[in-house]
Amino acid sequence: MMSSPVRRALRVSVAAFAAAALGACAEQLDAGSACPTLCPGLSVPIVDTTISPVLAFDTTLSGFPSIGTEEGIPLAARGDTLDVRAVLRFDTLLATFTPPNDTARPVTRADSAVLRMRFNLTQSRLPAWVRFELYDVDTIADDLVPAAVLAQFRAGRLVAQRTLTRAEITDSLRFALPSAWLLQKIQSGARVRFGLRLVGASSVSLRLHTLETGLPADLRYYVSPDTAVKQVVAALQSGTPLEPASLAPDFRDYAVVARNALPSAGALAMAAGGVPARRSYLRFNIPSWLLDSATIVRATLELTQMPSRGYDDRDTVTVIGQALAATPRITDLFRASQVLVPPGLFVTDSIRAAPADSGRRTLEVNGLLRVWKSAPDTALTSPQRAIVLVQREEGLHGAELRFFNSRAPASVRPRLRVSYMPRVNFGVP
Repeated sequence: MMSSPVRRALRVSVAAFAAAALGACAEQLDAGSACPTLCPGLSVPIVDTTISPVLAFDTTLSGFPSIGTEEGIPLAARGDTLDVRAVLRFDTLLATFTPPNDTARPVTRADSAVLRMRFNLTQSRLPAWVRFELYDVDTIADDLVPAAVLAQFRAGRLVAQRTLTRAEITDSLRFALPSAWLLQKIQSGARVRFGLRLVGASSVSLRLHTLETGLPADLRYYVSPDTAVKQVVAALQSGTPLEPASLAPDFRDYAVVARNALPSAGALAMAAGGVPARRSYLRFNIPSWLLDSATIVRATLELTQMPSRGYDDRDTVTVIGQALAATPRITDLFRASQVLVPPGLFVTDSIRAAPADSGRRTLEVNGLLRVWKSAPDTALTSPQRAIVLVQREEGLHGAELRFFNSRAPASVRPRLRVSYMPRVNFGVP
């Protein structure tokens, strides 16, 4: 009996051969003389059809990206519409140091202390001047309660501030810290947790690099006037939450949203983008005859964009569709919407538009339908027949795109346009 790898290889070879044979007749499938040797007299029509409704279910999920997965923090102060701040944790600072050829001794000074941060100025909005405010946001409150952290952004907790003109803002910032304040933290064994807030002459936004981008913030200071003692460089570190302990590293640096006035997408729309970002989950109901009894030539998901008014409504953003790798065993849709096939695989193309735009948008999904054809919908080990709509720079842009959902009027709800060949039975006449 053939081993499983051999059987799989054989199936792949047979499929490749069949595809090659069909490809030989691809140019003129409706002409019997197109391939006289391989398929003499064969006439295979290509049928076009539109499936509507095509979604069994859709919903908009909020809260992306999850803490610990952010590709940057979108610091913003956009008047009454958007206010996003950053939290940077240095929970472990050594209280002793060892000079060269000496014994350990306690830290009694923290000179020339600086917090170094790096920025991505792509799509930034910089007014005439920007004030960077640094707060002590350490609190014993639950890490999952943003309001407790936001309450620490007040005058009595201000550690330092620095005002820069537009021309002075670069991709790196060294923020001088009070030495006495830092020394007290070190000697008492207290945690150092900074909250960073922007204030501008007008609306301001820029992106702070995070651990996930490979350019995280760090804390630097000298513990001795002796030049032989190197500068201390402390990396981001978080000791909470305690349960589960695996979450603690995710809280080393993260965004906290103080205000987001973007209105709800409404009952007839699904959305992708914003801060915190939204994703749209679309579960399909594909007729069994299409998957079982036809060869799919092309499949296009058609969506109708709903214009959205708010901030950044004229900025162009990109939304992609990603197929779910999650099986039906994962019933939590938020969790399932993070278990995805890599971008560009099975769902091709992208939607690039401004939130204020409207009209028909498309995604090619023929590769996805072929995958679903080979995976029974009833199997608990098969992927869910669903995709999510995700903004490409998720969580880094205030704008979002909205589309009419399956509860909208028939003329604008999602639909699937398919070109297919009915099954052809080859046999000896």
